[in-house]
Amino acid sequence: GATFAIMTSLFQTLTQTYGLSSHVAWRAAFAIVPAPILIFVAVLTFIYGQDHPAGKWSERHTLPAAALAIKQGHQIPFDHAEKSDSSSKSTKDEKDPEANAEVSVRPVVAEEDLELVKSTVDVAINEPLTLKTTVKILTNPLTWLPALAYLTTFGVELAIDSKFADVLFVLFSKKRPGFNQTTAGYYTSILGLLNLVTRPAGGYIGDVIYRHYGTKGKKAWTLICGLIMGAALLGGGFYLQNTRTSGDHNLALLMGVFSVAAIFSEFGNGANFALVPHCNAYNNGVMSGLVGSFGNLGGIIFALVFRFQTQVGRAFWIMGVIS
Repeated sequence: GATFAIMTSLFQTLTQTYGLSSHVAWRAAFAIVPAPILIFVAVLTFIYGQDHPAGKWSERHTLPAAALAIKQGHQIPFDHAEKSDSSSKSTKDEKDPEANAEVSVRPVVAEEDLELVKSTVDVAINEPLTLKTTVKILTNPLTWLPALAYLTTFGVELAIDSKFADVLFVLFSKKRPGFNQTTAGYYTSILGLLNLVTRPAGGYIGDVIYRHYGTKGKKAWTLICGLIMGAALLGGGFYLQNTRTSGDHNLALLMGVFSVAAIFSEFGNGANFALVPHCNAYNNGVMSGLVGSFGNLGGIIFALVFRFQTQVGRAFWIMGVIS
């Protein structure tokens, strides 16, 4: 959301004050704002980030969830480094058994701790990715529910973020004095800034629903978000199409309708990733990457809708139908 406000202002400064061409100014704006932020966040993650949410990766087998997984008959996979350490240690023990006579005892996991672990998500430990598991993931219908849903929710968000400023500029730059590209960017940034609340709220609501209705509740919440988002896009698209000839566009109405579409697309993003851990739980990393990539694919598909459908109202309601 802040990107639209900052980068459009920076773009105008670079072109008007420093005389850069539009092409060079956009390239410079990306190097000045997003690139340093991405590098800074990456460094912070590298220094302060944990191996994974439960702590150290090397200790993942000692968690109550791992104990319950073994109790239920699941095999806990080891990575190549751990297998190498284990084999070298066993070889050393065979050569000098008395030197390693010390006995280490792992604390027994209390039964009450195991009772806290209820679902597959709690006991799932990522399996190595093989051709067999890849085929299993791709042929599982559960793979495609969040993937296709995220294609629409995140795809719509990317499309609105990239096109809505242009739409506002074309509609109101001649009707409202001082309504320039930066102003249109400020209005559009509101829709992106909603992510501070709406995306995490979508996931949180999904988790609350899960406590009462299980995974079916999360699925229903994801579908509700998609339906409301699609309905808002249909309404906004038909409004733009019907007022195309008269030019009687209402800025407040447009912002209201597309805010609803943006809010529920962002709710849907959070709802989708609340559902992802339940789908192919033993290959959650692959699942997360697949779903995320479909979101970017959705952005490309909806950008192509605008590319081949020059009437923006029709493009928006086509997006609504797809969603």
